[in-house]
Amino acid sequence: MTDIIKHSVEFKKNTEQIDTTEKVNNRSVLKEQAKGPEKEPLPDVETIREEIKQEAISAKELTPKKTPENNVKESYLANRELKTEALRRTLRRTRKHLGVPNRALSKVVHQPVIDAISKVGANTIARPSGILAGSIIALLGSSYLLYTAKHYGFTYNYLVIFLLFGGGWALGLILEFIIYGFRKIFVRK
Repeated sequence: MTDIIKHSVEFKKNTEQIDTTEKVNNRSVLKEQAKGPEKEPLPDVETIREEIKQEAISAKELTPKKTPENNVKESYLANRELKTEALRRTLRRTRKHLGVPNRALSKVVHQPVIDAISKVGANTIARPSGILAGSIIALLGSSYLLYTAKHYGFTYNYLVIFLLFGGGWALGLILEFIIYGFRKIFVRK
């Protein structure tokens, strides 16, 4: 038992000696590190400017196709398939909130064929200017015709409303194209 105690005391003394020598060695290393490496002189500003001029690319040499912003792959751009998928998801999300009859009507109306016909109609026949002009002329013309029919005693013909609307619609489209033509001619940038 005494041997064990003697060995433990010797072990403690040896570890204390090792710790003190490590501390001394670490202090010397830290002092050397604190001194730091010798600093190299900074390069002259003129030499830095010359290096920059050699490596820089002028704006004249850089074409728009070489700019980093324009190096986007075309696969990331919005193409027809991406737009179709976005429309399909939006319609599906919206139909979840609709009732059964409206959901069925939405499925019929948003068929590709019907949607294409609707877009053509919106761009040609159902122009807002034509519908507005046709409605105003039909209202004013039929009001005048109704007043004269009551005042002079002849029968009112309901076909006149549709004829007035058609004439007003044509007049509205003609006025829109005339105004668009003048704007295109006189307001050039």
